[in-house]
Amino acid sequence: MKPIDLAREQYDKNSPRTFEEDLVFYLNKGTVYSGGDAFIMGRPISRRHSRFCLDYKFTYRQPEWDTWFVYLAAGPGKVFRFQDVAPFPLEWISWNKHKGDNPNILNFYKWDKFKRKTKQNG
Repeated sequence: MKPIDLAREQYDKNSPRTFEEDLVFYLNKGTVYSGGDAFIMGRPISRRHSRFCLDYKFTYRQPEWDTWFVYLAAGPGKVFRFQDVAPFPLEWISWNKHKGDNPNILNFYKWDKFKRKTKQNG
């Protein structure tokens, strides 16, 4: 199964938006990678205002961008592949933990540290 199909399949049925609506948003406000190894949607945010990462009405101003927020990743490459396909590096990379009752807790890693860690395990 293609990574984009895996992404559609794992998509939260309780989401306020459809997969297609989120895809259009990330094509316009972030970046989308779709390949044989992974499907990834992400956007640049500021860590300071990371609590708004799922609020599509909130605008992150470019001078404050310091974090890539990976909204959705599927396939064997998943989030690890993002550093190779991101349009540019930022200080941090983040994604949702989806733990317990609060699905909006973010993991944050320094870009360089995460890159070293994933290269060692890859």
